Amino acid sequence: RRQRQMCIRDRGTILYISKIYLKNFRNYEEQEVLLNEKVNIVYGKNAQGKTNLLESIFLCSTGRSHRTAKDYELIKEGQHSYSVKIEGFRDDIPFNIGIFFEKDGRKNITINNLKVKKLGELMGVLNTVIFSPEDLQIIKRGPGERRRFLDILISQTHPAYFYKLQTYMRVVKQKSALLRKYEIKGNKEELLDVFNLKQAEIGSEIVSEREKFISDIKEKLKENHSKLTKNKEEIKIKYISSAGKKCDSPEGFYKFLNNNKKKEIRNGSCMYGPHRDDLEFYINGSDLKAYGSQGQQRTAVLSLKLTEIDIIVEMTGFSPVLLLDDVMSELDLSRKRYLLENIKTRQTIITGTEKRTYAAFENISSFYNVVNGTVIRK
Repeated sequence: RRQRQMCIRDRGTILYISKIYLKNFRNYEEQEVLLNEKVNIVYGKNAQGKTNLLESIFLCSTGRSHRTAKDYELIKEGQHSYSVKIEGFRDDIPFNIGIFFEKDGRKNITINNLKVKKLGELMGVLNTVIFSPEDLQIIKRGPGERRRFLDILISQTHPAYFYKLQTYMRVVKQKSALLRKYEIKGNKEELLDVFNLKQAEIGSEIVSEREKFISDIKEKLKENHSKLTKNKEEIKIKYISSAGKKCDSPEGFYKFLNNNKKKEIRNGSCMYGPHRDDLEFYINGSDLKAYGSQGQQRTAVLSLKLTEIDIIVEMTGFSPVLLLDDVMSELDLSRKRYLLENIKTRQTIITGTEKRTYAAFENISSFYNVVNGTVIRK
């Protein structure tokens, strides 16, 4: 124990998963997997269930899949429910997380065998950072991908933020329903004012927390990116508010919403606020999305993920579990080496198609072969 704690002393207190149990989850009928606290290599041909294993871990970390927003898609074909349970340790103190979902039912979550009432209670119990080829979409796709990345990261380190976000989205949903269904007259306009007031109050808090978070991470992001590119590139991140500086205070945001009331009525939706905001990335002063090469975009995402690790360790004191979904093939040698340096001191689960790719890890790794939804420890 002492040796283990000394090993990770500078990287956060130990956090690791010891067991995963799946039932009717994706292509798994019933499966138990025992993991070691260092490196775990999961290999096999494509479409066998490797990514599904990582997905189950991420689900227990955030309450949501990183691949779909629809829980019924996680149920094995021909079945009516799925069950996932994870056991692990936080600084040698055991914990467990269970998630059960039934078609046409609610998702039930337990922590240490006790049912939780709100999803936010799950945040911060099991911190994870996932790397996958799809992460490139953080740069390439629309603002929703970037907001999701930012919101999950802040929620893992500041669980109270998650509750604010949920409350805000309920207000936006209710206000949008009002804008879609009614021509605003009389008391309905008064009701819209009530929604605007609530949206301004919570929305300005969310924007303020996001902007502070971006300010806190920008130097770490710059440092990680500089190391990855051997000081050849400088990365900058900027938060873009759909309401400009008007979101900085509840009063200013409320006034802005009232000034744009007619526009929102004509549009039939909430056009302004943190649910419409975005992040922009710049490499050596140029817009990364518009002008960056695929290599530059991939390196920027890797810098973001490494910064995510640093922030979680700093904010929580616990080193997150790393989930690497077939990313080694996406990186050149220098970036692989930099990433591998971050693997040595924390639990990591890596997926790939061939075992021999990870021969260098043999002394500190457990190997698992996945064949058609069955995991066999080698």
